Amino acid sequence: MSLLIGKAIYSILSNNEELTARVGSKIFPLISELNTTFPFIVYKRGAIETQYTKDLKCAESVLVDFVVASDNYEESIEVAQLLRDCLEHTRG
Repeated sequence: MSLLIGKAIYSILSNNEELTARVGSKIFPLISELNTTFPFIVYKRGAIETQYTKDLKCAESVLVDFVVASDNYEESIEVAQLLRDCLEHTRG
């Protein structure tokens, strides 16, 4: 399931009204589209760590990197805070 984390992230972010009010639909996996205007978000799966328990159950942790691109530092911080608020304590 961890390989589908990108779909879950996109769904969570694109359904958040506060975030989409700032970036619109400019939420991209891996790279942004050519000539995308600021601000926008790019995300990518960085690593997957599998942990096995004594009873052979598996738990996976996924590291995801986010880039908030803007031509204004203050705006980038505001969008990054919205992004964090949107994802913190969220399950997909």
